Amino acid sequence: MRQALSLSFVQRLVGLVFTFGSVVIISRLLTPAEVGVYSVAAGFVALIHMLRDFGVGAFLVQEPVLDEPLVRTVFTLNLVIAWCFGGIVIAASGAVGTFYADPGVAQVLRVLGFVFFLLPFGTTTMALMTRELEYGKLTKVRIVESVLRSCTAVALAYAGFSYMSMAWSTLVGIVVMIIGCTVWGWQYRVNGLGFTHWKRVLHFGSNRAISDIASELGDQSANLVIGKMLGMTDTGLFSRGYGVVNMYRTNVLGAIESVAFPAFAREHRETATAPELFRKALVYTTGISWPFFSCGAILAYPVINILFGDQWNAAVPLMRWLCVAALVGTLIYQCNRFLVALGRVRTATRMEVQYQLARVGITIVAAFYGVEAVAASQVFVYVMATVLYYRQIRCYEALTVHKCTRALVPSVVVTLAACAVPAAIVLWPGLVVRHMVFSFVVAFVGGGAGWLLAVVFARHPLLDELKRVTAGVSAQYRRCVARP
Repeated sequence: MRQALSLSFVQRLVGLVFTFGSVVIISRLLTPAEVGVYSVAAGFVALIHMLRDFGVGAFLVQEPVLDEPLVRTVFTLNLVIAWCFGGIVIAASGAVGTFYADPGVAQVLRVLGFVFFLLPFGTTTMALMTRELEYGKLTKVRIVESVLRSCTAVALAYAGFSYMSMAWSTLVGIVVMIIGCTVWGWQYRVNGLGFTHWKRVLHFGSNRAISDIASELGDQSANLVIGKMLGMTDTGLFSRGYGVVNMYRTNVLGAIESVAFPAFAREHRETATAPELFRKALVYTTGISWPFFSCGAILAYPVINILFGDQWNAAVPLMRWLCVAALVGTLIYQCNRFLVALGRVRTATRMEVQYQLARVGITIVAAFYGVEAVAASQVFVYVMATVLYYRQIRCYEALTVHKCTRALVPSVVVTLAACAVPAAIVLWPGLVVRHMVFSFVVAFVGGGAGWLLAVVFARHPLLDELKRVTAGVSAQYRRCVARP
């Protein structure tokens, strides 16, 4: 398990470096309005993508026993659904562009629509490798995909392709993923088509798809609503305000979730101790995420200014609100997958639909008061979601409110310690404005030192992992030195 998590983090770290680097460069090459065009189109496609997936990846991971006819059925249904929706995206691109009064949205959609015709040839193989915790192979595929996609986006943006640079780079990334699956995951390839178990797959998929669609609708509601009601410039600002949060969620929390979901399913199948594993994962996640998002809210101004330039300074208050929202959201990021892994698909679907529909409504109302109100409203959304989900999981003895609260105390301590130096730097009159880079570096180093000291003195469970990593590095160093 630790090896799988380590490999997942390595892959996500490399992806974060290249993705983050490409975002920084592209932000200086494109205007907020250009970024907004792509964000709106990508948000629309993300919703359709949830229908395309139809929960088949989750089905393959959580299914107790797999056979060849079942895998063929999953692949065939995925292929048929993906091709249908790919055609719909391309056909509807003109109408969507007209709705947003921007032809650029239609152009991006036409390129992204072709992605649907390619995805089934890689996603089934990826799901099977995830089920078997083949993270060595998955790491190779995802690193190569991330590097080439990011480099393509930067090269095309520099060449003057504007918002289309990100669209074409997405298509390139999918092609690279398929080639990687063919090279490194050939033993998990699907041999043929079939519909033998279609009722069984559709039963699971229908529930999972509803949950995924609701989740994606909530996640993309801000971009879609802002794009229509407030314009592409505000959409671009919101996208960059959310950019740091989203990259952390995708590359750090995503690394944890990609291992946690199959781990929950395996623990449930073999030892029935998934709730204990969930609580442990929650403590580890908050021990990293709470300090990150708290410091992100404090240092939003230097982060936005240094990384993206002063043309994006209007995104600073948006980033602050969205970091606070993400801090609360850390508590529920794994709840849905946990319930699915335990076979409670209907419950997970009901919870996700309830809070995401409320999120859409709240976002629409907030948009009447401006883009900052939309960002601030997300805090309330995640508080509501936390209440809904923990009412469902508290039935497990290991996940009562009292036990979860006690387990999270060390995470609160390390968060406060990590924020001490950054808060002092920001509150020092005029320091950040006069010496922005210097003050940010001091705040970053001080925050990291405060976090590390608190992990040690508060005896956070992360301390054991740090000791294990340190011991492994030391052993490797000694072996290297001992070699003649």
